[in-house]
Amino acid sequence: MTLEEKLNDLNNMILKGEILESMDKYYHPDCVVMEKNNVVAKGLKEAKDRESAMFEGVEAWLKSEIKSTAVGKNVTMTEWHYEYKHKDLGHKKFDQVAVQHWKDGKIISDRFYALY
Repeated sequence: MTLEEKLNDLNNMILKGEILESMDKYYHPDCVVMEKNNVVAKGLKEAKDRESAMFEGVEAWLKSEIKSTAVGKNVTMTEWHYEYKHKDLGHKKFDQVAVQHWKDGKIISDRFYALY
């Protein structure tokens, strides 16, 4: 499977709501997840726990849309638009770019750049 095929599969799993499953399939056990300049998770378990906690307050997921993708040498990027209703934060809309660096066929680093 090429890197582009992996990215397309990963993104399709996310669009179907299979986020934790996509992490099991594509994230390296020693992955690092960053938002802007901050490390927010080290290792697959911590990354999955963080993702699960993030969705606890979501009352309704309204939209996940891919705006663009790019593939380079051991790096992939996806530009997303998201919308959801959160019990504490209300109606949220934001754009995000996810940049993944790959090692041994898995995501070793996932960094998110978002406009809220």
